[in-house]
Amino acid sequence: MLFQRDRPPRLTAFEMRALEAIAGALVPRGGAVELGADDLRVADQVARWVEGFNPAMRGLVRAMIAGFDLTPLLSRHSRLFHRLDATEQDRWVTGSPRSRIRARREALVGLRTLVGIAFASDPRAAAAIGYDGSPATPVDWDRVPPATRLPVLHFPEVAPGTDLDVDVVVVGSGAGGAVAADVLARAGLSVIVLEEGGFHDATEFRESTPLDRLSRLYRDHGMTTTFGNPVISLPMGRAVGGTTVINSGTCFRTPESVLSDWSAGGLPGVSPDDMAPHFDRVEEVLGVNPVGDDILGPNGDVFRCGAAALGYSGGPIPRNARLCHGHGACALGCPVDAKQGMHVTYLPRAVEAGATIISHVRARRILIDGVRATGVLADLLDPSTDRRRGVLRVRARATVVAAGAIFTPTILASQRIASSSGQLGRNLVIHPGVGTTARFEEELFAWKGVMQSYYVDERIDEGVLLEATFPPPGIGYSAGALPGSGREFKDLFGAYPHMAACGSIVSDGGNGSVRPMPTGSLGRSGRAIIRYDLSFNDAATLVEGIALAAEIYFAAGAREVYPMLPGLASITTPADVAHIREGRWRRSDLKVSAYHPMGTARMGADPRMSVVDPWGAVWEVPGLWVMDASILPSSTRVNPQITIMAMVSRCAAHLADVLNR
Repeated sequence: MLFQRDRPPRLTAFEMRALEAIAGALVPRGGAVELGADDLRVADQVARWVEGFNPAMRGLVRAMIAGFDLTPLLSRHSRLFHRLDATEQDRWVTGSPRSRIRARREALVGLRTLVGIAFASDPRAAAAIGYDGSPATPVDWDRVPPATRLPVLHFPEVAPGTDLDVDVVVVGSGAGGAVAADVLARAGLSVIVLEEGGFHDATEFRESTPLDRLSRLYRDHGMTTTFGNPVISLPMGRAVGGTTVINSGTCFRTPESVLSDWSAGGLPGVSPDDMAPHFDRVEEVLGVNPVGDDILGPNGDVFRCGAAALGYSGGPIPRNARLCHGHGACALGCPVDAKQGMHVTYLPRAVEAGATIISHVRARRILIDGVRATGVLADLLDPSTDRRRGVLRVRARATVVAAGAIFTPTILASQRIASSSGQLGRNLVIHPGVGTTARFEEELFAWKGVMQSYYVDERIDEGVLLEATFPPPGIGYSAGALPGSGREFKDLFGAYPHMAACGSIVSDGGNGSVRPMPTGSLGRSGRAIIRYDLSFNDAATLVEGIALAAEIYFAAGAREVYPMLPGLASITTPADVAHIREGRWRRSDLKVSAYHPMGTARMGADPRMSVVDPWGAVWEVPGLWVMDASILPSSTRVNPQITIMAMVSRCAAHLADVLNR
């Protein structure tokens, strides 16, 4: 596990007593699964996990623990939570979701997530419900190719104080940076890619625990959140290959209506006809094809049956995968390199063409000579401890920032560059989403098969896209898709083999923002404040997504559906769907997560309204380019992975022409 350089002490004795009591109440012994949090020492697992969080997130967790422990003092109990007896603790936990005190509700949600992940991802708990990680189709391990390896450099191979000179330096190795590096290197340019995370391969994914992979592959150990109403989980990758290492692999082309809007807004070369060759090229490299019946799995099949019964449009999801066996663990790294993330496709191509990848480096600032960008100054990080070991300077004719829609504006804003339009860090789109889970009479074992398998786009013109998604138990149960704590938790966890699940995502209006955290250590820590308030319209659309999902599940024969709304933990008949639509729900009532940040350095034809020009060049800083999800002018309505890649392919080809003139 990687820790921040300011590694903290363990939780205090007081915090541990409170955490042990909270974990024990959330996951007691007995019920459908005999094991409880105390049996698996869940509090110790959470404490070790929290040690590696960044200071802000660690402080938030400690505040949740202490705050929740204190809440009974405001009631008739007049005692700390950990001093209540077991019956009182159970009543306090089960009553918290209905509390009028928002802090109490949100603290429980956060702690339930941590405890749920630690408990459900423990192999002993997973085995108790029949989960063993086996795929939908058998794997002949003698025929599985060796895990893809890359010649990635890092400290101490790269010594502190190293100065390098290249044609192009690319900050970030995800969907944007990897494609940019490949296109530029294949154009005969010398390229260096800088990546904050480390390189991880399929062998590691097979041999490590889910909690280890969360810590190693995700930024903030998977606990990145937005600040606003409600608090929204926003997980992102931190690895060579970026978020493509841990995403679902979904590869929708940008809808033609969206491309037409961008083209009508003054952007050249982005019409559906113009972009088609870029999509074709990306899809060929990634091996994009719809999910086959052999790996669709029961989760996708149930969703397909329900949609067909209602006549709703949809289909198998197109994915970047080759020889997929349906392990269903896409969010924790593919154990057989079937998912064609950047670390097994574009980055090897870039290296073959001469590019160099340096991992465990954090961009500190863009080098500026007069008004022109001339490279990057970066911190070298120790691969084992994440501590800063020195600096690396890369001078370049062109600097490409591809750190993603959260950290690209953070890097630029920390130097107050690219800010003349006032749009940098604004217009954040995240595609807020909610999960809906259904219980069937028969056992489905829905984790067998592709994690994200079948989509329904019946209401996409209204901003709703539904995707059948069933991640492994540790992530799936804790993602807010099932209600309950205490005995209810245990009963539902025991019934997990009978569950199916989907996610509803909303095409939001870009009302979020990103700015650097105001600390003197910004250049070393690179932390950001992500502000996002769910609009009332988007909240209503999310509720409609829940209702739509419930209709599909009942049409497929579900016995019970879990909308995850206060006072409406479950519904049992199609007629009950009306209660979802008719309820007066607050934004804070919704259990929201998001996965697609974009738009914070948007592209445009007018420098007064955009951060970069139609080809990704920063308007007021010659030599500086942005090539990632930041530049997308508005919501893509669908998962943006290959939109980013196709757009960057277009921009990088233009930059190569400029540099080779």
